[in-house]
Amino acid sequence: MSARGADPGRAPAITQATGVEWGRWAEILDGAGGADLPHKELAQAAHAAMPAAVDNAGWWAQSVAVAYEQWIGRRIPGQAHDGTFQVSATRTMPGTMREVFDRWCELTGDLTELDGLTVTDGPRTSGTDKRLHWGVTLADGSRGNVDVSPKSADKTLVAASQVNLTNPDDVERWRAFWKGRIKEL
Repeated sequence: MSARGADPGRAPAITQATGVEWGRWAEILDGAGGADLPHKELAQAAHAAMPAAVDNAGWWAQSVAVAYEQWIGRRIPGQAHDGTFQVSATRTMPGTMREVFDRWCELTGDLTELDGLTVTDGPRTSGTDKRLHWGVTLADGSRGNVDVSPKSADKTLVAASQVNLTNPDDVERWRAFWKGRIKEL
């Protein structure tokens, strides 16, 4: 876990996006009683202090809250607020959102396992005009998700994730797995 006082790994990105140095964010959240606040209230405090000019302020407030939790030793990188772990891999590919999603569904058509774990629920699919989703639940309780969204008329972002992991040692295994599966597209 990060030692209090050491800048969290996302500090440079947070500073660049918000225009606020990491040390100042730490002061703001400490002043709000951050060490005793749950994640939601940390994010609310960060959002309240977010400069008005910041694009996507809610997302950056969440990033500040997560970085603060790492900084005080409450969570480690890859750990969700509920104590589980998650990992993702992304890639931009040629094709429309529908074309890429259809290729994914064809590739995973009769899927019964992922990386040796039995699929206990799914695959499930859903979607909107902005995003298409594919998901499965595995025997260990973790979930595999693939979300496909347009980047332009002929390019699509594929974001694969494994969530609800109970062991931090599984993070890199799943990162490699999802990178490999995305490459198969």
